[in-house]
Amino acid sequence: MFRFLVAVFLTLLPLSVAAQEVIPLKNTGGLHSAYVVPRNDFNRVDVQVLVLSGSYDDPVVSGTAHFLEHLAAFSADTYVLRQPRERDLFAKTSAVATIYTNSGHPAEIDRLMKLSRALLDTPELPEDFLQSEKNIVERETFLRERQFPTRWLRRKALQNLYGSTRGRANDIIADVPKLSLEAALDFHAKHYVPSNIMLIISGNIPPELAEKKVAEYFGDTKASEPPEKWWLNEKPAPGLRKIERLSSNRLYDDTLVYSKFVQYPVEDTSIDLQGEFFIGVSIFESRIREALIFNSFNIQSVNTSFFLAKNGDMEMVSFLVPMPGVSFEQAMEEFESTIATLLDTPPDAQEIETARKRNAAHAISAARRPDDFLSFLENVGSDGLPPISPGTYAELIESTSDAEVLGFLKSLIAPAPVSAIFASKEG
Repeated sequence: MFRFLVAVFLTLLPLSVAAQEVIPLKNTGGLHSAYVVPRNDFNRVDVQVLVLSGSYDDPVVSGTAHFLEHLAAFSADTYVLRQPRERDLFAKTSAVATIYTNSGHPAEIDRLMKLSRALLDTPELPEDFLQSEKNIVERETFLRERQFPTRWLRRKALQNLYGSTRGRANDIIADVPKLSLEAALDFHAKHYVPSNIMLIISGNIPPELAEKKVAEYFGDTKASEPPEKWWLNEKPAPGLRKIERLSSNRLYDDTLVYSKFVQYPVEDTSIDLQGEFFIGVSIFESRIREALIFNSFNIQSVNTSFFLAKNGDMEMVSFLVPMPGVSFEQAMEEFESTIATLLDTPPDAQEIETARKRNAAHAISAARRPDDFLSFLENVGSDGLPPISPGTYAELIESTSDAEVLGFLKSLIAPAPVSAIFASKEG
């Protein structure tokens, strides 16, 4: 019955949601891949360049990928627009990719393609500009750290989980003053190669025109060996259970950071797990919140984030603020007990269907907003996998079985390597 309702719900989605075909392009030279996603209800064209390397791929000095993001973007602007800082920065660095987005009117497609192609060229900028940009990146990084003091706690928990200050758990604060042009250019030479680049053209553009423009601007690129994702095979020590105590005057409250590594037992990729991941996470968060916030008096707040790697490995990082008088040990014991018993009453069809509808509604909203639509395309695209549009996502959500969701939840709550931090507020 509920499956039928969702099927009806999805068939009634607006055309802009239901018809978002992701079309692979040919004649792409040496590019990793290229796609077009036509949208005639958007009077704009967006060209996304996904360099399939991000902060996890940083060399010895963390922050290099982010520094290069600035240099490559402004160098492309200098080459095409004749001066840097002609416009706001249109790029971002995530854990696994560096993404540049050039947007404009459909008639500006050649300008957008030139800006995108220029990113593959070695950055060339005046020396004084390079130094000022390094200072900007440093201030930007420190500002983020002050605004979100739990960022460094998350990194510390992951460093303890993996036993490393590189890859999944960098050391950006200690390293950002060490950023250098030489390291950035070396990163560009290694990672900004065609075989490590995905191109996504979306918006009001005919597929045949997108195909023609990709061939025109990228058809001369040559394939090469893409850089190795060495961090993808990082695993915590089996049975790890590490607890660290610290204190800081940067915290608003005493905070328990709980990080857990989950290795999915089936050899699936992040694209295969989209349905059970998002439905399962919705159920997990809802049940955890009900147990700890509404049915308990020991926890003030709980927030959990998840990272799903390309190979299906997953990290869960939770931040818990205990009530006054509740020790870290009590809070952690209650949190782990709640997780262990989370499925004592398995989710029924209605609970799973509610989570499914919530995610389908998210797809509807994202399809209507250009920025959210682009974020959808970037999601698994950042892993080098074919992009997923909101419409495709809605189909994946609908086709995910209740048994798959339950299997995912069982893997999520199973015993696994854990790293925790008991962080006390000073003063």
